[in-house]
Amino acid sequence: MSAVLPKDMLDNTFWLSLIALRREVHRHPEPGFKEVRTQARVREILMNFAGISEDNIRVSALTGLVVDICGKAPAKKDHPIKCVALRSDLDALTMTEVNNSLPYRSQNEGIAHMCGHDGHIAGLMGAAILLQQRADRIPSNFKVRLI
Repeated sequence: MSAVLPKDMLDNTFWLSLIALRREVHRHPEPGFKEVRTQARVREILMNFAGISEDNIRVSALTGLVVDICGKAPAKKDHPIKCVALRSDLDALTMTEVNNSLPYRSQNEGIAHMCGHDGHIAGLMGAAILLQQRADRIPSNFKVRLI
């Protein structure tokens, strides 16, 4: 079984955008419960690029988000699964990035994404965009929750 990708997925624009997002988040790390800029950027991507309604985005734990991607296809009766959750942390670590040659090195002294959360955020945004584009294939009594 082979997946058929839409035409816009065949060029590198989507993937390069995710790389750019990861580097942007890496450049502007924020420690736990202070991820104001990161939360705003994630919300912007979810609404403007994924096309997720603001009604399906809720704040959690001050700077986190809970997002529901709701299915639009006919409901599947008697299906045991109603929700699948995908998650990513937004926070960075309180440590100094010492790689001075990195073009997207942390701009916030003493805080760095040395944990991989910048990559997790970019991956989750990519998943959100792809899932929302395919909401018509997800049963209407099912949702994907991003946390």
